[in-house]
Amino acid sequence: MSLTSRQTAAQRGGRLPARFADSHLQHLESVLGYATRKRATQSGELDHVYWERRIRALEDTHHLVESQRSRIAKLLGMLR
Repeated sequence: MSLTSRQTAAQRGGRLPARFADSHLQHLESVLGYATRKRATQSGELDHVYWERRIRALEDTHHLVESQRSRIAKLLGMLR
């Protein structure tokens, strides 16, 4: 199921369980970690708006546990 489908479910009032967020978090950490190592965040190669939107969508569509919220805070910090 794509994140877009999950956004639709969230808009109807339902959120997905936290266990479904881990694979998305892992992907975001991988992409942003790579971009940070390559300094793409500073050179303008990384679309900050797009990636922040992806992170926020994950927040809005899942019931997250505290450790996942911490990971999201770190990801948002990487974008800054």
